[in-house]
Amino acid sequence: MKRFLTGLAVAAAMLGWSGVARAAPAEDAAVVAQVERFFGAMKAKDVATLQAILLPDATLTSQRVRPEGTTLARFPGQAWAVDIVKAPGIEERMWDPVVMRRGRIAMVWAPYEFLRDGKVTHCGVDVFDLVQGDDGGWRIAHLMWTQEPQGCAELKAARRPR
Repeated sequence: MKRFLTGLAVAAAMLGWSGVARAAPAEDAAVVAQVERFFGAMKAKDVATLQAILLPDATLTSQRVRPEGTTLARFPGQAWAVDIVKAPGIEERMWDPVVMRRGRIAMVWAPYEFLRDGKVTHCGVDVFDLVQGDDGGWRIAHLMWTQEPQGCAELKAARRPR
């Protein structure tokens, strides 16, 4: 029986099956579009849009990798939205987003690069947890990210071919 279950697990993995219901491409695109809208609002310094995309009680968690060690920090999302737009010349770009969705919850996992005044300062991985409102729109409940000044080469080398 153990061999049968192991074989079944291997076969399922090879076929790409998982316990997570796959969203239709249009549903995946709507979730990714909201994350892209979030990045656009950051770049445009649009506090109102950032706050509208974030749930009122959204939280953000960063993991900063530094030579002296790794630190975690948590922020209330609404206050972060007011503070982030004060940073000059910022832009964030992601690639290869992976969307997982079931019902009215979704998660986006994607490597990203962060630029200040057109220069990359660090890369990392973003993890967005989103919920779908009664109006069908997606809002961010939680955002986590790694901030890796030395991680760009590794993350960019792992890009999926298009």
